[in-house]
Amino acid sequence: MSKRTATDAFAVIQKRQKVSTVQSVPGRSTTGTSSTSTTTSEQDKSNAQGNSKSNITRILSWNVETPVPFLDLPKSKTGPSSFPPRPNHLRTLLKRHDFPDFVCLQEIRARYSDTSWITALTSAMNSSATLSASRDTGPKYQVAYSSLNRASTRGQRHFGVITYVKTSLPNTIVSAREVDWDIEGRVVILEMKAGWALVNVYALNGSDYTWKDPQHPDSGRQVTRHERKREFNRLLMQECKEMQKRRLKIVLVGDFNISLTKADCYPRLRMAFPHAKARKEFNEEFMPGLDLVDAYRELHGDRKGFSWFAKGKPQGQDCARVDYALVEKSLRERVEAMEYLDEPGERAHSDHAPWILDLKDMDS
Repeated sequence: MSKRTATDAFAVIQKRQKVSTVQSVPGRSTTGTSSTSTTTSEQDKSNAQGNSKSNITRILSWNVETPVPFLDLPKSKTGPSSFPPRPNHLRTLLKRHDFPDFVCLQEIRARYSDTSWITALTSAMNSSATLSASRDTGPKYQVAYSSLNRASTRGQRHFGVITYVKTSLPNTIVSAREVDWDIEGRVVILEMKAGWALVNVYALNGSDYTWKDPQHPDSGRQVTRHERKREFNRLLMQECKEMQKRRLKIVLVGDFNISLTKADCYPRLRMAFPHAKARKEFNEEFMPGLDLVDAYRELHGDRKGFSWFAKGKPQGQDCARVDYALVEKSLRERVEAMEYLDEPGERAHSDHAPWILDLKDMDS
């Protein structure tokens, strides 16, 4: 298993540098905006100084679809894209939502050799063309760990996950790693000193297309992506069970590419056999096997909420909830907020909405 200690695991790109710890987050509303009585200067001061609620850990998760619109790169380095560089949105998103402690991004579509991409993405996390230095005095971020596609059979810019942490948070993370059963860039795990693990996931999207084992390309093993999707979920469950044996509490975040119930899809849930089978296994084996609850449903019951929106269609006409915060039942009472930031302005170029999870007393 690919594993690093806090001393050698964290640095921008492949040279990991030591990180600092999770500090508390300021008092927040569920939307991350200030109240009408708060002035702009007061909000800026709050963002710069940190949170008044010292017991809250805030996590932002987002399938960005591609980071290209955020990156200030020469055109020859960006690859095919119709998006102009827009490096300001990511930083302003973080500022607007009170600078989360952890930022988990999926589908960053960087090759393992794309060091310039990760450098540019980290720059976009920490600066904005539309915010002057005097107004952007908020905390900075560094890479906690990234998992990028190393599959020789799919060596182009696909997949990839990266987790950022505030640079002001010493000694919270004791280890960071990928998993040894995936080289496509789909899982990053941070293990915390306080006894919990943050797992950033970009799961497969099932289809009838062939999936060839990239770790053993000469084996001749071929399955459908539907089959690999279910296998991926079983492997992820086993990975989490091993952490639970070490008494780590599990917090899974990211894009799971599956809708769990009819309430999670509009206009209809995909009922074809491969999708239904994957959903049944996830609901009846994965979730109970790890003793997990869906944080959004725990807080909001049957309230509609979606995280994926079909491009080219009016808002809400074709959408699904496939991005989740899944936490152990023992952490259920620590879930303070879970909200999808589903307005088009928050999603920017992506077909996925970012979302915020607030957890209390995670340092105890």
